[in-house]
Amino acid sequence: MSKKSEQKVARVIYMTLLSIAFLILVSPFAVPIIFGASISLALFPLLLRLESYGLPRKKAAALLTVLFTILISIPITFFIAKGTITVTAQLEKINFNEQLKDQGMEGFVSDARHELVLFVHKHTSKLNLEDFLTKKKIDGYLNVTTSYLLNFFRSVLTSLPVVFLFLLVMVICIYSFLKNAGTVRSFFQKLFGFKDETMSELVQISIQDARDVYVSNIVTAAVQSLVVALGAAFTGIGDFFFVFFITLILAFIPVIGAAPVAFVCAGIAFLQDKNTAALILVIVAIFSGLIDNILRPWLATMGESKIPPITAFICVLGGALLMGFPGLFVGLLVGSFAYDTLPLFWREIGKGDHSYVEETPRES
Repeated sequence: MSKKSEQKVARVIYMTLLSIAFLILVSPFAVPIIFGASISLALFPLLLRLESYGLPRKKAAALLTVLFTILISIPITFFIAKGTITVTAQLEKINFNEQLKDQGMEGFVSDARHELVLFVHKHTSKLNLEDFLTKKKIDGYLNVTTSYLLNFFRSVLTSLPVVFLFLLVMVICIYSFLKNAGTVRSFFQKLFGFKDETMSELVQISIQDARDVYVSNIVTAAVQSLVVALGAAFTGIGDFFFVFFITLILAFIPVIGAAPVAFVCAGIAFLQDKNTAALILVIVAIFSGLIDNILRPWLATMGESKIPPITAFICVLGGALLMGFPGLFVGLLVGSFAYDTLPLFWREIGKGDHSYVEETPRES
């Protein structure tokens, strides 16, 4: 091997080892970095607007970061913490009641739970499914579901102290990405070898996807959750905050949405012979579905991903299984970016043009 080849091998080894070491050190903060990068993309058009009013880039980035932290990040973190504690307490109560039931203390077990078991068994018996769906088996399915959810939310609960550290890292990343937007763009443009027009297209797609996730999905889910939670609280079927938190999580998952929660509450009301409450909750479920079909498309005009709902559904569930609660958001972000930007890379590969033209970094 020639001296020049040995030097190339040494450089590759050095770069590989250093990259691996860097990724290992950064990996614990992958989630807040992803959030910081995607949120900065969503906020970037506002940054440009502030600059058009004569505000320097550094001050505009600081202002947006502070406003985002005070108005959105801190309240959402508090909401996640309180919601996780509330849901965990309710699930633990159900498990505790099940333990009492095993000891023969039937009176302490939730009436709604056993009414649901009896209701399912009654109607499935007409279909000759009693051998597969006995009362014991139905109750066992509920136990498995409850235990899984309890373990999920307990894991979120135990990681809450880390959430505050992640929040700090995310805020720092948002400010850094906004302030150094031109440098970040230039780095990726050199890395990918894209011309300026192609890089602008990539940036625009990324901004649209980020805004779609954070504006269209979250706002729509929040409005739907508020409607369903108010309906449940008004009819006395469920706790407002508990229903709101559960509905918000499901509303963010494509295909499922918020309406099933209202229908479940309506079913519980029906089992408890509260027919008026059940009717109100059915109307609430239909209304929440209309919100999804009206509000979401209107908000999506600010930037809509082309990812199919079923693909988004799989990405969200995959993200949740791998990362827990943050995976609900990360999964949709990664899925949207992949589905919308990979065709652009494939197009450039097909052109066979990877020449990078050195230009002055632009700000968008």
